[in-house]
Amino acid sequence: MHLTPDKIRAINYETLYAITGDRVRSYKLVMALPDPEKPLDSAAALLSQTTEHPENEIIRTRQAIADTFLSERIETHALFPESPYFPNENGEYFPVIYASGNLELLRERSMTIVGMPKPSMQGRADTLKALSFLISNDAAALVSLDDGIPLLSAEVMIKEGGKVIGVLAGPISKCSSEREAVIRGKIYSSGLLLSVFPPSQKMERWHVMVRNSFIASVSQCVYLPEEKDGGPSWSVFDKVLSEGGRAMLSSSMLDVPSYTWARKHIESGALTCSSDKDLKRLLPRTGRSVAEPDLFS
Repeated sequence: MHLTPDKIRAINYETLYAITGDRVRSYKLVMALPDPEKPLDSAAALLSQTTEHPENEIIRTRQAIADTFLSERIETHALFPESPYFPNENGEYFPVIYASGNLELLRERSMTIVGMPKPSMQGRADTLKALSFLISNDAAALVSLDDGIPLLSAEVMIKEGGKVIGVLAGPISKCSSEREAVIRGKIYSSGLLLSVFPPSQKMERWHVMVRNSFIASVSQCVYLPEEKDGGPSWSVFDKVLSEGGRAMLSSSMLDVPSYTWARKHIESGALTCSSDKDLKRLLPRTGRSVAEPDLFS
C-alpha cells in the first residue's frame, strides 16, 4: 500500500515511540522535524543525540515499521490532533489514532457501552433497550469487540442498521479469532474501526488495558448494563466518571445483592437508567464540533 504523508508521519512517530516509550515526547520530536511528513532518515543523527540511541538503530527501526505499513491491505487513516476528525481526549493522551471506515461517525453523537462477558437475561435485555434507543436517536454505539455485552452490541447494531464504532485491542489488520474478523469486516463496510496500535505492533494480552484507557479517554458518556464487582468494565466506567464524563448504570444492577459496586458508584456520582428518558440524559445533545476546512486557504 502506498505511503501517504499521514502514514509517513505516523511511521516517524511509531519509530520514536518504539525507542523512547514516551508518547508525548515522541510526538513532540516528530513535530520538531523540518517536515514531519517526510522520512526522518536525514534527521537520524540529530535524533540519535536527542534520544541517546544509535543512529543505525533509529534507521533500522523505522525501516522495519515502514515495511509493515506498506504491507497493509485495509484502507487506514492516521489521525493526528489537528485533524478535524480527531476525537477529544480526556485522560491518557494518544497522539496518533488509526481509523478505518466511516470517519464521519467521529463527528456524530455516540454512547460507549461496556459490560460483562456472560450477561444475565436481564443484562441482555437492558443492553438491547439501550441499543434500540441509540438506533431511534441516530446515534452510534462505541464498543470494544470483547465477548458478551460489547460484541452483542456490535452485532445487534449492524443487524438493525445502526452505527458502530469498534475500538480494537490490537492493529486494525490483525485479528485474534475468525468471529472477530467477520464482525470487523461488517463494521468496516458501514461503521468505523479505531485503534492506537500500528500495524507493526505485535498482539499482546495487556493491550486490552491500553485499549480500555483509550476508550475512556474518547468517551463523552458510558452506559453499563451489567458487570460483577471488580469486573474489567469498571475501569472504563471509573475513568469516564473521574474525567468529568457522564456514566450511567442499569437500575437492574441495584436489585442484585452481590453487585455492591453498583450501589457504591451511585454514591460517587454515577447515574441510573430505568427508561429511555434516563438515556436521554446520558446521550450528548449534539455531535463533536469540528472546524470545516477552508477551501480558499
